[in-house]
Amino acid sequence: MALTGNTLYGEIEIGLHRVQPEAYEIELRVTDPETQAEIAPARGQAHISPDELLTMQQNHAQYGEVLTSQLFEDEAIRKLYSNTRAAFESRELKLRVRLLIGHSVPELHGLRWELLLDPEKKTSLTTSEHILFSRFMLSRDWRVIRLRPKQELKALIAVSAPSDLAQFGLAEVDKAGEVARAREALKGLEAGVAGSDNPLTLNHLVDAIRQGVDILYLVCHGAMPKGKEPCLFLQNEEGKTVRVMASDLAERISELTEAPRLIVLASCESAGDGDGTPAAQSALAPRLAEAGVPAVLAMQGKISMETVKQAMPVFFSELLKDGQIDRAMAVARGSVRERPDSWMPVLFLRLKNGRIWYEPGFAGEGKDEFRKWDSICTRVRKGEFIPILGPDLAQDILGGTEELASKLAEEYGFPLAENDRADLAKVMQYINTHQDRNFAQDAMQNRFLLQLAERVGGSAGGTAGKSLGELLDLALARCKSNDDHPFTILANLNASIYLNASPDTLLFRSLKAAEKKPEAVFGDWRRTGDKVPKEPEPENITPGPEAPWVYQVFGVFGKRETLVLTEDDFLDYLIATSTDKLIPKKVRGSLLQNSLLFLGFRLDDMRFRVLFRLIMTMQGTETLRNYSHVGVQINPDEHSFADVERARKYIESYFQEGKGGAPSISIYWGTAADFLKELRKRLAEMKTEDAAPISQDKNDDWL
Repeated sequence: MALTGNTLYGEIEIGLHRVQPEAYEIELRVTDPETQAEIAPARGQAHISPDELLTMQQNHAQYGEVLTSQLFEDEAIRKLYSNTRAAFESRELKLRVRLLIGHSVPELHGLRWELLLDPEKKTSLTTSEHILFSRFMLSRDWRVIRLRPKQELKALIAVSAPSDLAQFGLAEVDKAGEVARAREALKGLEAGVAGSDNPLTLNHLVDAIRQGVDILYLVCHGAMPKGKEPCLFLQNEEGKTVRVMASDLAERISELTEAPRLIVLASCESAGDGDGTPAAQSALAPRLAEAGVPAVLAMQGKISMETVKQAMPVFFSELLKDGQIDRAMAVARGSVRERPDSWMPVLFLRLKNGRIWYEPGFAGEGKDEFRKWDSICTRVRKGEFIPILGPDLAQDILGGTEELASKLAEEYGFPLAENDRADLAKVMQYINTHQDRNFAQDAMQNRFLLQLAERVGGSAGGTAGKSLGELLDLALARCKSNDDHPFTILANLNASIYLNASPDTLLFRSLKAAEKKPEAVFGDWRRTGDKVPKEPEPENITPGPEAPWVYQVFGVFGKRETLVLTEDDFLDYLIATSTDKLIPKKVRGSLLQNSLLFLGFRLDDMRFRVLFRLIMTMQGTETLRNYSHVGVQINPDEHSFADVERARKYIESYFQEGKGGAPSISIYWGTAADFLKELRKRLAEMKTEDAAPISQDKNDDWL
């Protein structure tokens, strides 16, 4: 299966920060996708004058030339940019340019950066597919951005058509026409309409988004009065105009468990008024980006409906080709380059690779069908496999380790680098060091409870005061109601042993709900009691598909001595387990004689690395080469890797080449749910005779 959107881009990030009122520090950083060498950034000053640019509003060509000369006035900056662009061009690499406007200079959002030119070629930076331009946002929101498969994308059309717009001197909104045009623009996506028969109030809008939306297409009038906060004109329950402040909408979006991945604001002045005045600092689009929305496309002035009508269908059509938001924006802007307001659409991004969706599939096979599906399905059908389950398997219900780590890091003032905030072992190490072990365990479990309650409470709420067991029962009900949920599919496979690297018991409960008799197995690796794991009950001494073992690899909530939490814990656990053989003999033997399916891990996570090395250092590991193994992971997350493509290639190379005597692991780029649905489909299509062993006479003499 071909992986989509893996074109390599050279990257130039232009950062602007405060020095003096009209003197700004400019920092230019370069990332070369074909080398791991660090390229030193260039720093200098840029004297940008919003007042001078304000006098050139009516002359777009002059505005672009002056803004370009002010931005690139520093010779070292201009030279590094030009040399880098030329070097990328010579290797036929495309270029991604990100303009980072720091928190100290929000007034610069009011400038027409989309009129920028190449400092040497004097050609536009924003209308070519070879140069992808966006305004890059640093958000204070630590939520991890999870991409979805292309086929699961959902769009929401929201049109505000108040009945009293004439009182405000505004044109009437043709709601039916706007919805029809939006549907045409979003052709190819599943698109619903918010409150199709009801006024578009703020509450109705937020409730519709809460149902799960990837793309919000909002059409309404907007305004940004001089010196005041920008606002959108929504409706009250009677259908009349209500001014919704930018801060109110941004706050409501930030409170959602999952914000839309892309918001398109097809309203006048939604990105600012485009005149460079200080009022632009409070424009809506930057606020939404800071509230956690990964991508915002807005209009920085009174854009004509004709330009919107021409550009938006092109934007969404291109977006569906490869998921690259900034590339789609470049093509759309290029399609209306002759129109006087073509510069008005502005794209704010938090996604470094610019992608909004992915296509799941095995890596490394090009356009050919993955060749090992038959062997994997055969092993699963025969029960010759072991699911090894990570803590992100049920992130839709339990949240994920990155979200858990980020919240704890924020709550306890974690001081290390931003990318370390998503590493739960590092964050727990910090809390443990500054408090104590019991405090750290309680902090993690309490945050886990809050995270779980947010997802299983629903609109009715009712989770306050509930125990972990009660919340997990609610989570189980969610799993059982969804035939495609990973735990539902896993519980109906005929595995005899499951390795669970998450401290919760949702897997155990799912197996019981499938009318099986699972046995929990865990070890006292800290040596506070017995040195060997708890042995199963005698009647379940041999695990089987109807009475499987669930080995809680890194412990279970409720038994403090079993939990592996901090970086030190993982090292101590690895030493204790390898020297004292704490893994039950039956589990050790099975790990070496079955196909292994690693599901729900980030393959760079400490849990996976420790578990993988533990398995690979067992005596007899060479027998694993006789089986097919799978590791499931979506493209490396935005918060974890500065260079997504390089990280992907490194992970694939490490496992596919079997470094250190390890067996080859086929990497599936997608979620565990993606893989398990595909596995179930292929098992159903598998012919019975293909899976059944050949009948043998016990007296056959093979010699």
